[in-house]
Amino acid sequence: MESYIEEFQESRKKKSDIIITIDGFAGAGKGTLAKQVAEILDLKHFSASDVFYQIAEERNLSDHELSNKAEKEVDLAIDRKTLERGLNQSCVIDSRISSWVLGSYSDLRIRLTAEPEERARRLAEREDLDLEEAEKIISKRDQGDIERYRKYYDLDLNDTSIYDLLIDNTDLGIDEQKKFVRKALKEKFSEKVESE
Repeated sequence: MESYIEEFQESRKKKSDIIITIDGFAGAGKGTLAKQVAEILDLKHFSASDVFYQIAEERNLSDHELSNKAEKEVDLAIDRKTLERGLNQSCVIDSRISSWVLGSYSDLRIRLTAEPEERARRLAEREDLDLEEAEKIISKRDQGDIERYRKYYDLDLNDTSIYDLLIDNTDLGIDEQKKFVRKALKEKFSEKVESE
């Protein structure tokens, strides 16, 4: 087993029973989906965003400002913590690249997508922004993430070849998404998912 990112490929021991990783761009609904999966499988939920927000707070910056100024050491710290958490505790992890970080240690790698307009609408609603401002933020974050992860890790964030499950939730309601995911989890982890 190994990470799909060269910086993290030294030999490590997996102490956790189940690791599920959920990736996607900003506003795709990773946190919501991760909470649903964690609830269904009775696992802990860990979001790399929590570490990111903690670093932003420590530096007295908004998350948008830190995103604009993100340095490789910040990403490495977040990704290293993501890897350690997954290897040491059964959990569901959401981030932009958790499936790449945990690689073959992850028992189920999910990629969540939604159209940029829908992601901007969600961001505007969540952070009380006007839609035009949210669209600019989403566009800038997407471009920044694509460039940063290519530069730091030589990753193509549009490459979906490593994922076991691809979900476009542009038009899926939360309940529909949960039903869809429960079915997929039942197929993969039948002993852990109770019938409805």
